[in-house]
Amino acid sequence: MNILLINPPNIPFSEQKLLIEPIDIITLGTYLQEANYNVKFLDMDCKKLNCDDLDKYIQNKFIPDVVIISYDYHIPLHTQKALENISTICKKLKEYDIKTIMIGKTVTYNPKIIDVINFDIGIIGEVEKTIINILNVNIDDRKELSKINGIVFKNNNETIINEPNKEKYDLDKLPIPNRELADLSDYIDIRSILTSRGCINQCDFCPTYNYWGSWRGRSAENIVKEIEYLINRYNTKKIIFLDDNATASKKRMQDISNIIINKKINIRLGCLASINTYDRTTFELMYKAGFRWLHFGIESGSQKVIEKNNKNFNIEYAKQVIKEVKKMGYRVRTSFIYDLPSTTKEDMYKTIDFILETEPDEIRGHFLALRLGTTIYNKLSKEKEIPTQYIHSDKPLLENRNYTNQEMLDDINVLIERLKEKDYKIVRNVEEWEDLEKLRNKEGKIKFLSFCPSRYGIDWEK
Repeated sequence: MNILLINPPNIPFSEQKLLIEPIDIITLGTYLQEANYNVKFLDMDCKKLNCDDLDKYIQNKFIPDVVIISYDYHIPLHTQKALENISTICKKLKEYDIKTIMIGKTVTYNPKIIDVINFDIGIIGEVEKTIINILNVNIDDRKELSKINGIVFKNNNETIINEPNKEKYDLDKLPIPNRELADLSDYIDIRSILTSRGCINQCDFCPTYNYWGSWRGRSAENIVKEIEYLINRYNTKKIIFLDDNATASKKRMQDISNIIINKKINIRLGCLASINTYDRTTFELMYKAGFRWLHFGIESGSQKVIEKNNKNFNIEYAKQVIKEVKKMGYRVRTSFIYDLPSTTKEDMYKTIDFILETEPDEIRGHFLALRLGTTIYNKLSKEKEIPTQYIHSDKPLLENRNYTNQEMLDDINVLIERLKEKDYKIVRNVEEWEDLEKLRNKEGKIKFLSFCPSRYGIDWEK
């Protein structure tokens, strides 16, 4: 059976200047190759291909029996408008009688989107076991489909939503992703790996816990095997762990670091962490192993705001952690959501004070993305009809009567001016990542506040 995996075109197209390979889709493709399916991968977003280009691809290069379309699966990059392109793709594929399967958080939390997008089958939740169950039956046989947990499909005009598939896949059984499925020259010079799923936290604005469940990870030995593969196969110098919370297990991170140290592996690593997983001994060991970059999602400098949005750490402790890891030698990125619910002017100035006191090397500032499956979205959608968005906009989506959007924007400008005084660069669009040297300050450092998606791998070399 021929299977084509598609990363659909974004609206607008994502910029190649900061794109890393979509490792979540590539991993799924490799998993299907291991199950003896003939698999191809088409990154329509990175290649800047439209639906007419897909027509040519099918006619000239590869005729699939099934197309799997990924939208907001593990790595959220697409805007809500990208659904228009997915709908057009599904219509085009029906002309060839090619079956379409949609995966990701949108179809999981809104399975009735099948009535709008018109794909053949949607997978609700984790994909691996469900996709094999689908491919093992005749997709046109509705009786067979009715027996498969974790899917949505159409039976004539009726939308059928089966019981969820609660069985979780053993991540150590996943193969090392075959990056030959993609053209790595299309992406920046840093490889990505996924070493865990889920999270120990349940923040109101994040769908990770609801989608993947509680945290579970691959073994240290399994991860280091992939790191060695990337070094030997691609002469990789830098790798980012794209897990939502790579440091959730102190023991696992210590094991990974010790293996790297004992094998004398020369590599630079970065990961997304959380404040409440910090352990000084572990992070010192990680640095010795080659970790040089950490991302902490702080989101607000106000204790009141983070508690109301179900984040679990102490603000003063977070300041201490950031200062400590910077002294260790880490390059630190923090993220802040300016307009989290309940934010007031006083809260904004606590955020400004937090940033100015800790001086992260990289600051990602953005407005709230209302994402399906989050507590915030579920609450607000009951009160009124609201859109969803998957990459962050340049203005607040909702109006706060006690702290107007204009007041908020004015105060963000205060932050900008204060950071400029500290020799930070302000990055407003992705084109600025093309020439990093232009972002260096008088001391030769790159310190920035970014209002757009930020580039990975900056100054990890030391």
